[in-house]
Amino acid sequence: MMSKTAIEPVVPIQRTKPLEDLACTVLESAARLSGKVREPFRAQLVELTRWMHCYYSNLIEGQQTRGRDIEAALHKDFAAEPAKRDLQRLALAHLEVQQWAAIQTGSVHSAEFFRELHRRFYAALPEEMRVATTAKGANTPLQPGELRDRDVEVGLHIGPPHELVPDLLAHFQRRYESADLSRLQRTIAIGASHHRLAWIHPFRDGNGRIVRLFSDAVIRQLGIDSGGLWSLSRGFARNRGEYYERLANADQKRSSTSADDGHGHLSERALGDFCEFTLRTMVDQIAFMERLLELDGLERRIDHYVHVAEPAVAKEANRVFLLLREALVRGQFARGDAGRIVGASERTGRDILGLAVDAGLLGSVSPKAPVHLALPSKVLDSYFPQLFPLNQSGG
Repeated sequence: MMSKTAIEPVVPIQRTKPLEDLACTVLESAARLSGKVREPFRAQLVELTRWMHCYYSNLIEGQQTRGRDIEAALHKDFAAEPAKRDLQRLALAHLEVQQWAAIQTGSVHSAEFFRELHRRFYAALPEEMRVATTAKGANTPLQPGELRDRDVEVGLHIGPPHELVPDLLAHFQRRYESADLSRLQRTIAIGASHHRLAWIHPFRDGNGRIVRLFSDAVIRQLGIDSGGLWSLSRGFARNRGEYYERLANADQKRSSTSADDGHGHLSERALGDFCEFTLRTMVDQIAFMERLLELDGLERRIDHYVHVAEPAVAKEANRVFLLLREALVRGQFARGDAGRIVGASERTGRDILGLAVDAGLLGSVSPKAPVHLALPSKVLDSYFPQLFPLNQSGG
């Protein structure tokens, strides 16, 4: 009979050296990335990374929401087309839950945290979108934040009995918050806990999104999110087939004929493979953002954008670029500095600054406050190529 310990092993304990080496690389590269940018540009990038989490988590579910549609949803500007409007609502719900999760200081491994993620996500959706789909394809009402009250079968995975879910989640929290786990083990356990929570399948629907939101929260609490500058979901989405394959492989029960498959209910070898895949994905995504934020390359892409892709500033592209470069390098600058930066009078500097602000390329918290580099959806493909699939950020 299955028990609350059915998620064992919770971390690989054999063949761990390659995993530890990868975990060290994650820790080192995440620390390096965190020093790449200054405030308030960092705050703009953190918000952009939330867009990435949202976009790619939805993409894993087979749902694609363009950057400009996410931007419109943030301003409560929803499309008339029902399908597009529903995607905007999903994106907005996801972003709101991320913002809530980012300021939580309590346990992110608890059933209460998972239920609150689920409750907030579905409570933000209209009633007609709060549904669970049965194995036969029928839609039934879904109660936000409620653990499942029936058994489930998703593809080849048969979830544990619903009566056992609360005990499994309690064991999950106790094991993953154990003081016996080192920092390296906790980093390796990002992949392990991602799979084990998906395996428990605590809710009738929405489990994939909740598990990815949970992993984002774990990465943040471990201090390896580089201050919010990279996205694990992007890596999973770009390797969607392998992500699902390795998740499914880790559902396997322990092999009774293999000495290196651990001693728990589930396969330790398959869990180790998923942990390795997750760590490699993390290394790849941190390195990707490091490359994008290299100053020289980013300057060149901004220069190209203002000269080629932004007609609103075409006549003053050279001087507008000087302002954008100043904001990039310094983080922000006083409005009164604009004339000096562009090598012109104070009045001309104000006019050039006005062009950049009106075009959405510079922003500020108030009309008289210092200005910083802005990141509207229209610039993303140029400033940050491959951040989103081509033409998905701006249209």
